[in-house]
Amino acid sequence: MEQHKTTLPVLQSLFERVEFAIKPDSIRNFASKIDVSEGTLRRVLKGEDPKLSIIERIADTASIDLMWLITGQSSTSIEHSFSPAQTNVRLEDFNEEFVLVPGYHVTVSAGHGAFNDQTQISRHLAFRKKWIEYKNLEKSELAVVFAKGDSMEPTIHNNNSILVDLSDKKLSEGLIYVVRLGEELYAKRLQQYLDGSVRLISDNKEYVEQVVKPNELEQLEIIGKVVWIGKDLA
Repeated sequence: MEQHKTTLPVLQSLFERVEFAIKPDSIRNFASKIDVSEGTLRRVLKGEDPKLSIIERIADTASIDLMWLITGQSSTSIEHSFSPAQTNVRLEDFNEEFVLVPGYHVTVSAGHGAFNDQTQISRHLAFRKKWIEYKNLEKSELAVVFAKGDSMEPTIHNNNSILVDLSDKKLSEGLIYVVRLGEELYAKRLQQYLDGSVRLISDNKEYVEQVVKPNELEQLEIIGKVVWIGKDLA
């Protein structure tokens, strides 16, 4: 995407650069564009340090230099101000600390099933490499999708980001998985009966559990296990 702000001012603080990036949008409108709450964006503008994934979304949506947004220096100015070796150290430091996981334009229903016929990558979310290693996850087997509905509340809320381990398809009692049932995607807890049938359980007790009988199991596919849920506190 072509950058629409060609001249980037010298701004010392991150919140000033974020404020510059979102103009002329309102805070509410821009927060909606990057899929965070208005309260989250307002806290960033008040000086609270945001997650790197939020900064990346701001840069992508505003079509602005990510390096400038993070450091106050554009990629071009860094390239001209430092030797190639110094520039490489900066990039290596970033790659050493973070893993970028693709976020797909896929809606996983946490209420009624949602059919998805598009799987484009819409953004990337940054996770600390130490956390990925601690959880014994393989970065190439991770994907972020988005929840819709309220059947998994209070665990998963509408519009939450969900990190899915695509390599873990083995059913473990009571854990949350993204599954495909027929042509619909769900985020549900799974439980298997002795007769081989599988129960899809909602955390919201207002929803009735679904039971997939043994002769219907070919309709059920485990996409992967949910290993992280992104939530806004306001």
